[in-house]
Amino acid sequence: MRFLIKNSDAFQNHSVLPMRQTQILSPISIGLIWASTLLLFQCSKPTDFGAELLESERGEFAYTDTLTLRFSVEREDSTETSDRSSTSPYLLCGQIYDPCFGRSTAAVYTLFRLGSFGPRFQNALIDSAVLFLRYAAEGFYGDTLISQTIRVHRVAAGHTLRWNRVYYSNQALPVDELLGEALNVRPQPRTNVPLFDTTQRGPYLRIPISTAFGQEILNSDSLVLTSDTLFWELIRGIRITATPDADPGAILAFDLNNLDFSFLRLYYKYANDTLTTSRVFDFPFFGVNKFNSFEHDYTGSLAENYVGKPAHDLAFVQGMGGLRVKIEVPYAHLLDRIAVNKAELELTIAHPLGVKATFPPVKQMTLSELVGDTLRSFIPDVTYSLNIFNDFSRFGGTPKIVEANGQLVERYRLVLTQRLQAMVDNASGDLKAQTLYLSAFPQSRTANRVVLYGPKSAVFPAKLTVKYTVVR
Repeated sequence: MRFLIKNSDAFQNHSVLPMRQTQILSPISIGLIWASTLLLFQCSKPTDFGAELLESERGEFAYTDTLTLRFSVEREDSTETSDRSSTSPYLLCGQIYDPCFGRSTAAVYTLFRLGSFGPRFQNALIDSAVLFLRYAAEGFYGDTLISQTIRVHRVAAGHTLRWNRVYYSNQALPVDELLGEALNVRPQPRTNVPLFDTTQRGPYLRIPISTAFGQEILNSDSLVLTSDTLFWELIRGIRITATPDADPGAILAFDLNNLDFSFLRLYYKYANDTLTTSRVFDFPFFGVNKFNSFEHDYTGSLAENYVGKPAHDLAFVQGMGGLRVKIEVPYAHLLDRIAVNKAELELTIAHPLGVKATFPPVKQMTLSELVGDTLRSFIPDVTYSLNIFNDFSRFGGTPKIVEANGQLVERYRLVLTQRLQAMVDNASGDLKAQTLYLSAFPQSRTANRVVLYGPKSAVFPAKLTVKYTVVR
């Protein structure tokens, strides 16, 4: 199943579903509406289908938060992670253990390109090779105080990271040769350090690379050094991984599209060179295909008991192609002849194992729906917010601290006014038309996760709050 929306490049190419035509009422109809006795709802324990909403007729404007919700936890579909356009702010790399979600791993696969075509490497001898990677602090997740081992492997012979292919989160390439590693790395993604001996400063990582690999590049046929595609066939691509020395570990983030701090640099000399210092040649990552590969192992975690099952008390949402929540509103079509003024999904964050500080919640939630049998697209309320305001401000989906039952909690509110109206107007009662999917955004560029109270929680049950007007 594929999204109609590329979530690797925020807000670009989002699809817009046609908005439902608004019925224009005659003056007589309007008079009847104002004269009618309308429904008024009192908040109470949820019923099977909100029967009191259908039976009580007390006022013009009404409210309910008793509609039945059914949650189930599912694995996310594979999501596109390729960055062929070099517009992604970062790619994720590392490993993290979370008692609620198990162990998650992110690996980076990338090509690199010639800094300029036709370099003269004849009779050149390698001095050293170094890989520079710029940190992107906004993408880090987990405990960055734990030391890491960063390794760089080469894509195995007989395989190539294709420059013109789209790769997805569940894909990986075989690797063989270890090109380099950095041990006992304690990432400092917000600390600017000098680059070389200049005044240029930034947060970056330096990894020594095999001189044999550097010499192989220097020994390349001159024709290979005049073509990106021939050069990529030669190098095949590299994989970058990060392994923590202890749990819980962390997911790091590297901005490979940064031309100042992310590149492979070769230091070399010519035979009988009179220079006292090495010559240099850089190979940037900007302008090449690169992608993330994600893996999730829920064995022994709290989520293991919920994946693929109904989620009554707790629900789980995770980035990096992890978990989503399927939400069914099975009886919405029985609320016919109402105009939905505002509908919001109210979700409260739970901390069942007390790991709040180490694992902050998802920063942005979205709701999607099935289009056809396989594709998913943002619901109209999301696309409206993106199209008109170029952000999620009118949709919501970010956690806010609120007071509830005498205590402070973190809560999401997600607007689905247009989508609920479509459910109400769905006379057939087709359950697929009354199903939503709650996901972290963007799936391919966030490691955040969150545990939510489910619809039958005795503490803070998930609710769909609806303000509406009855239309007669």
